[in-house]
Amino acid sequence: MPKAPAPSLLRSMASCFLVLLILCLAGTSYGGPKTFQDLKRIADNLVVTSIKYGAIPAIFNPNYIKVQEADLSMEREEIVFVVMMPDGPHIYPQKIMVWHQIVNELIDDNAYVVTYCPMTGTLAAYDASMNGLNLLFDNEGRLFDGNSVLIDRNTGSLWLQELGMAIEGSLMGRGLPMLTVYWTTWGAASKVFPSAQVLDAPNGRKAYGRDPYGSYLRTGTYYDNDVTIYRMQRRDKRLHKKTPVLCFELQGVLLAIDINYVKRKGAVNFFLGPQALVAMHDTKLDVVRVFDRKVWSEPFLFVRRDGRIIDLHTRSFWDASTGTAIQGAMKGAKLKQFFGNYAMWMAWSSMNPETFVIPGPGEVPEKLLSLEPVGQAADSPQALDPLDPKALPFGAQAPQTPAGKQNPAQFSDPLDPQSLPYGATIPTMEGDAPKPLNGEEEKPKP
Repeated sequence: MPKAPAPSLLRSMASCFLVLLILCLAGTSYGGPKTFQDLKRIADNLVVTSIKYGAIPAIFNPNYIKVQEADLSMEREEIVFVVMMPDGPHIYPQKIMVWHQIVNELIDDNAYVVTYCPMTGTLAAYDASMNGLNLLFDNEGRLFDGNSVLIDRNTGSLWLQELGMAIEGSLMGRGLPMLTVYWTTWGAASKVFPSAQVLDAPNGRKAYGRDPYGSYLRTGTYYDNDVTIYRMQRRDKRLHKKTPVLCFELQGVLLAIDINYVKRKGAVNFFLGPQALVAMHDTKLDVVRVFDRKVWSEPFLFVRRDGRIIDLHTRSFWDASTGTAIQGAMKGAKLKQFFGNYAMWMAWSSMNPETFVIPGPGEVPEKLLSLEPVGQAADSPQALDPLDPKALPFGAQAPQTPAGKQNPAQFSDPLDPQSLPYGATIPTMEGDAPKPLNGEEEKPKP
């Protein structure tokens, strides 16, 4: 009879299996911990707060009202969160979420959880069904890097809200698939999603008209000042600590986009390693969307002119809410869209220090985004009309495919990404790289 493996070998095999499990399942969540030791380090460094388990009551069996009814008590500028559920969009007012932070949903016998951490401005929603087990979540009370720790009632495992990953317990290392979320205003959300379900305030004594942390509608409150209540692992000075960022993990590369920067510019073209991407401001929903800017095999460049998105290759107009060409030679073409979560920069960068940032060195220089044809001045009578979708860059003639549609792969390319120094690899951070806090750096304020 073969000998049983030694206990030390069994422990080693178990550790290896757990690491592989983390690496496989964490792909449905964000970057961050990659090994058993990383998870243990997080669990061992949770910060005890004055908030005890149950003090922030999660919502179960939520009640919803129609947009028309909710409009009676909502202001257009109020912050709301939109989550794309299987039965359609749900709208969650921030003034309710700040008091509960967790909403447990059950749709067609499948569990979902919507989470919001006001301390770090983190919004994330997850599919909470795991191999037929519908997980139910509460706020545990402790924090890591200021981020909420959740606990599931099913197994007692602890989860980090920002990552959607279990950091302790029998489900340790398991990650939850993300749902598409949007951080916007009531005015925009109610107009774009007039048939959405709107979370109704639970019966109770919560002051839903008052935010204990301040307000997103005025300056000088916790949401935009320099106050950090709890100590962070790292301080990355590339952005202000509370800059709202849209966060992604694309093909193993981490990305954080300054939302307000993109809104100011309208469209930002950049490279993430070999990927050619563009961030656009969707003015309808007032959110930033990220697209692969390759049309067929050609990386297009996009700019905002007179409030409209136009590409420099064919001068076609594009709808930033869908990534679809709506007028011009490329009418009907559609860009692939990527979705992320929301957080304050201090929370995302502390957990994910190797993050690529926009604005940053991967951004396409402004001088390469001119609508003027090469060799012609803007006031030249021969210059192409930048808002004429029939005009082609550099005077090129549009080759025709057998189907009679223009082929952008044969147009002149105003920007060859292979020739750019930042087009091949992720730039290394220089200057103010993230560093652990020490006695000489800023200390958290009480």
